[in-house]
Amino acid sequence: MLLSLCALLLAPTRLLLALRRLVARLGVAVAAVAAGVAYGLWGLWVLLRRGPRRTFWWRVRERPPPGLADDAFGEHRYLRLKDSGLRLHYVTRGPTTAPLMLLLHGFPQNWFCWRHLLREFSTHYRVVALDLRGYGASEKPPGRDSYRLEVLLDDVREVIEALATPTGPAPANGDATAVASPKCVLVGHDWGGLLAWELAATHPALVEKLVVMDAPHRGVMAGFTARHPSQLLRSSYIFLFQLPWLPELLLSLADFELVKTILTGPWTGIQNPTRRLTEEEVDTYIYGLSQPGGLSPPIHYYRNIFR
Repeated sequence: MLLSLCALLLAPTRLLLALRRLVARLGVAVAAVAAGVAYGLWGLWVLLRRGPRRTFWWRVRERPPPGLADDAFGEHRYLRLKDSGLRLHYVTRGPTTAPLMLLLHGFPQNWFCWRHLLREFSTHYRVVALDLRGYGASEKPPGRDSYRLEVLLDDVREVIEALATPTGPAPANGDATAVASPKCVLVGHDWGGLLAWELAATHPALVEKLVVMDAPHRGVMAGFTARHPSQLLRSSYIFLFQLPWLPELLLSLADFELVKTILTGPWTGIQNPTRRLTEEEVDTYIYGLSQPGGLSPPIHYYRNIFR
């Protein structure tokens, strides 16, 4: 009797929550369609400007650009994760006994975006610039489910546990075999920043210091967007990436013209003219995306963001 009464009292709340979820899903669907139309018009403009042949042509980069695969910025290594068996690529510089500084890149980049920091901080830290799963020379498992947030966080956790040097006193529990937990300075940009926020919240014992760039916490993003509707326009690509196959098509048009615009455009690129990316540096990011199946894994990150 009591359980039935409780269920009856909770029914309105459950109904409101279900309605809220439905409205949210409809909102995302409408925004995705709107973004698809807007970016589709951009694709049509490219078609009219360049013609069919140049629009639907893109080339697979056969060889990695200089600097991407050599040891100019650090030593290239691979780590086989214990839980998933996935092999991740990373570039490291600095003493192996020094504190770990782990660098997590964003979209559509790879470890190369941290090349200057690898040199800058390697005198005091063991700096590790990771290729997240699906990027660069790391393995790219198929399917959207392989890029769920909890899976990505497990990757980062395992990397820290495998590469970080234990710091601090050992647990005072009388266990002579107990050791201090590994810690790192965790640095993230864009998607790497989102992962850094989440890892610091779920595994605080692994993070000594946290540095996040261009990645607001998920808990404040919805409220900020509600107060600043213009943010919806700036984040329109997120809704575009909810659609099947269309984002891959649009990003590859005219030999990845949209990716080049994201990296070097007047609004989204580096503003300082003396520090803007060269064509060779832009190719370090396009190289991995141009490989067969190279575009879908980074986009799958976004396809899981509302789940």
